[in-house]
Amino acid sequence: MTRAVQELSQIPFAHLIGAPMKAAIEAQALAAQSTIEFIHKVGFKQDVGGSNAANSTNDLIFSNPNNDADAGTLRNVTFTYKKKDQNDVEQNFTLTVPLLSITPIPYIRVDEMTIDFKAKLTDSIVRKTETSFALDSTVSGKYSAFWSPIKLEFRVSAAYKTNSSSQASQTREYSMDIHVRAVQDAMPAGLSKILDILEDAIQDKKQ
Repeated sequence: MTRAVQELSQIPFAHLIGAPMKAAIEAQALAAQSTIEFIHKVGFKQDVGGSNAANSTNDLIFSNPNNDADAGTLRNVTFTYKKKDQNDVEQNFTLTVPLLSITPIPYIRVDEMTIDFKAKLTDSIVRKTETSFALDSTVSGKYSAFWSPIKLEFRVSAAYKTNSSSQASQTREYSMDIHVRAVQDAMPAGLSKILDILEDAIQDKKQ
């Protein structure tokens, strides 16, 4: 049990938990930047200079942090259609609509993040002992004459043998599951008011 606690104490939980959270925060920042780039690229006319939209958006926001950003001229969509006028005469009409008012604007927000970390530590020690004992005894007698004493020989031999062995094994299993849930966030109040103004800017004119 003590070894398992020591193993767990060596796991960098701060990095394992902090790194996914940092990645989620950076992803949220990238999503916000992508929204800004989308609004600038789709909703406003680009400068005829050859610079791409991403660089122009970054320059727009970050090049002059002390100044207000000038997005440029609003981009509109104009199309022609026919309908009857107030005199009940069919005429050609043009409708000018700001592009941002009819385009879904992406607002991706990291709604939930779940980190599941599992650690399995298994220690096993196997000890094996073998013992053997052997005893050998021999008794022999010898008689040569009546005046000769009787000679006896007694021999005993014993053997004791012990073999012991131990085997230890360790198993470490780690698994980490990260679940991130992103949703389409609600539109900011400021942009909602701007879109209301753009809806009022829709013009219907008779040619």
